[in-house]
Amino acid sequence: MLSEQCRAHLKEVDETAFQHMLQALKVAVKLQLVIPAIIIHAFVPRLFTHTGTNVMKNILENRRGMDKK
Repeated sequence: MLSEQCRAHLKEVDETAFQHMLQALKVAVKLQLVIPAIIIHAFVPRLFTHTGTNVMKNILENRRGMDKK
């Protein structure tokens, strides 16, 4: 069972519980995949200079696009 807070949040983002779970998992996977590039960038700044930023911007842009449904 979903709590009242969960149902309110799902209504706010206009997603079913399953849709929300898939979106959250997609974001989690994208962030996990970019971590090695960010760690390498920490030691060798000339590598992956915009990778972390680009991935995070992409995630936020996709989220904003979904907010406009």
